[in-house]
Amino acid sequence: MSVITGSKADLTVQEIAALLDTFSGADWARAKRIAALYCQGLDGWMPDDLLQEALTKFLAGDRRWPLGKHPLVVIKTAMHSIASNARKRNRISPIDGAVVLDPSAETDGGMAAIVDSRTTITPEDEVSGRQQLAAVYEAIVGDEDLELLAMAWADGLRGNEAERELGWDRQKYDAARNRLNRRLKALDPERRAK
Repeated sequence: MSVITGSKADLTVQEIAALLDTFSGADWARAKRIAALYCQGLDGWMPDDLLQEALTKFLAGDRRWPLGKHPLVVIKTAMHSIASNARKRNRISPIDGAVVLDPSAETDGGMAAIVDSRTTITPEDEVSGRQQLAAVYEAIVGDEDLELLAMAWADGLRGNEAERELGWDRQKYDAARNRLNRRLKALDPERRAK
């Protein structure tokens, strides 16, 4: 029996449980591969955790399961949403995942927590970053306004603050900003301007 929500039919919790019971080993393997993709770079989450969280939400009735959609698409959508929300929480969290405390470390004055930092940047990340910077510089070389704007942006200056620092009026800033965004878009069509 389907539950009607608005104009769309959703599966009941019992129907969801019955559907999940029909999953084969290959279906679960696909779901775990999708979970692994969404967990990449997500602190504190393992693929099995993400899949379990999505299934728990369905079976608790906290999340709807649209009738007629492929089960893996429904589960994928739920995992994407959960991972996205976890990333947002991690970004605003006061806890820095790159800092590790060693509570058992001894100091000259006795026992104290020692803070050790760790890096999550891999050698591949460094090479990719250098290649991206080289591509940006190559795209703007020779255009003094764009070079100056790129340096201002690299310093974290935007809008009025960048205009003041560069000594430009709004019209000149907007023209340079639009040109720079077009060149960056040409380098990476998937890039979103900020």
